[in-house]
Amino acid sequence: MTPPAILHIGPGAFHRAHQAVYAADLIEAGHPEARIREMCLFPPRIAEALDAQSGAYHVLFRDGVNEELQRITSICEVLDEPDEDFLSDPALRLVTMTLTEKGYCHIPGTRRLDPMAIAADLNDPLHPRTGIGWLALGLVRRQEAGLPGLTLASCDNIPANGRLLEAVLSEFVSQAWPVLSDWLAKNVTFPVSMVDRIVPRVDEEAARAIAQVAGATDMLGVAAEPFGQWVLENDFALPIPPLEKVGVQIVADVRPYEVMKHRILNGAQTALAHLGALSGFETSYQAASDPVMGHWLARFCAAQAKTLTCPLGENLDAYVRTTLERLRNPHIRHPLVQIGTDSSFKLGQRIVEAAVCHLDGPEAELYALTIAAWMQYNTGRTVNGAPIPVSDPLAERFRQIDLHADGDTEALVAGFLELDLFEGDLRRHQSFRERLVTLCAALERQSPRDLMMAAELSTTGLER
Repeated sequence: MTPPAILHIGPGAFHRAHQAVYAADLIEAGHPEARIREMCLFPPRIAEALDAQSGAYHVLFRDGVNEELQRITSICEVLDEPDEDFLSDPALRLVTMTLTEKGYCHIPGTRRLDPMAIAADLNDPLHPRTGIGWLALGLVRRQEAGLPGLTLASCDNIPANGRLLEAVLSEFVSQAWPVLSDWLAKNVTFPVSMVDRIVPRVDEEAARAIAQVAGATDMLGVAAEPFGQWVLENDFALPIPPLEKVGVQIVADVRPYEVMKHRILNGAQTALAHLGALSGFETSYQAASDPVMGHWLARFCAAQAKTLTCPLGENLDAYVRTTLERLRNPHIRHPLVQIGTDSSFKLGQRIVEAAVCHLDGPEAELYALTIAAWMQYNTGRTVNGAPIPVSDPLAERFRQIDLHADGDTEALVAGFLELDLFEGDLRRHQSFRERLVTLCAALERQSPRDLMMAAELSTTGLER
């Protein structure tokens, strides 16, 4: 049997509904080398479940209209207990990974290694506990075996993920394995990738739906939306399986695609998280499907699109329409409080950078309401004073801003605008600041949806 050319670290639900599906399609197209060997660094371990199901599981793709079940057999082996030679197979060409942002052991907002997060691996690099430590040890053993380099492709939803991976791994190697540094720089590549598919948690309803269509309980089954995209930078240490044959976009520069997704899809999700929660909605589907919120959201996404350079092969108007359809998928019900988690990391790139392009234009009110709702949300209370569970690295800073303001809306806005994410033109723009003060004051009495209704969704701005 043809040995697998792909190894993936972290075979969670997203991977099983995304990269593993592309690999399955490529195998079906006549490329058996696209099979995947999986490595589990942390629970849940999936080897036993996969063996019990004869190496197969199902993905149920569904939206409000269609439903399709796909049987996936692209995972050929699972290493529940990794060993230091996991990168030493001569057939291996491509390593992908979904480590989550914390798995990169970096100082948030930078590409620098966090010495506290990686301390155990620095002290004992022969017995790693992190993905970064395991990659370094695996590459040391690959170098010692006289094998060629590899392509290490992050598939996490992080801006310029390949650049982050390269930076933290290189820094770790320079301290823990300095003998590897030169070989790493010359033989290993770190392409940036952009991946997109909404894969909600498999709840009881989804599990029943998968079992009903598949004809049996599936311990590894996942439900996902039909939409999928994978854009991968053309930077490979060795030839990889021809993923472009099954729709993977191999491009010279991923950034335009990445910015498009972050601005339109992720920007819409972040906006909905705070506007929707303050308006009494619990999920993204509820908020996006509401006529008032939905009309507002369409205008917001169109404004976001105006700030972009259209990537090659894309159509921004079509992408906006598809985004709105995806957010109205009745099977994608992300809790808004979950989407609102760690929003101080997300707001700058997704919304503030775009807002700067509209400070003096007719769309300024859209951004003012979005940012004012974010501020109100992070005071930890709704319009009627009900508590909001703020989960953010800056939660204590938010609390201090609110306490210091002591009910003074101007002081509250001024405190939030001093955060680093607002540094630049937006912070200095007097009329936009005044809009924020007016809207934050209004949000003490009315929900964002109330304000949208009062404005009759006009393009002239919200009534004050």
